[in-house]
Amino acid sequence: MARLLGASLLILWLQPDGAKSQQKNNDQQFMQNPPSLTVQEGRNSILKCDYNKNIFEYFAWYKKYPSKGPTFLISVLSDDDKNKNGRFTVFLNQSAKHLSLHIAASQPEDSAMYFCAASTQCLVGNCNQYPNL
Repeated sequence: MARLLGASLLILWLQPDGAKSQQKNNDQQFMQNPPSLTVQEGRNSILKCDYNKNIFEYFAWYKKYPSKGPTFLISVLSDDDKNKNGRFTVFLNQSAKHLSLHIAASQPEDSAMYFCAASTQCLVGNCNQYPNL
C-alpha cells in the first residue's frame, strides 16, 4: 500500500519592531530581516536582527502568538557570542552589529511573531528581569 507523505510549511513572522523607533529616534534603530519566513517542517530557520549602536549589553528574542502577549525565548550577553537553549540558539556578532536566532528542526508551534530586543544595562543575575515583556 502506498503511503502519502505531506510536507508541512511553517510561517515565522518577524515584527519589524525597529520601525517605531526609526520614526522617532534614528539613534537606536533595529532592522529585522526577512519580514516573514516560510520554512518546511523539520528544517532549520534563521531570523536576523541588525542594530546600529554598540551601547547594548543584553540581547533577547521574544515570541508572540496571536491574541497573546510576547514571551521571552532566549538571550545573550555582550560578553558572549552565542547561547543555546534546546532547539534555539542565539548568535551575537558585535563587530557586525548583528543578532540572529537559529531554530533547529522547526515545528508547527514555532509559527509565531518574533521580536529582537536589547538593553544598555544588565545587572549580574538580573538580566532576565522581563521574561514576559
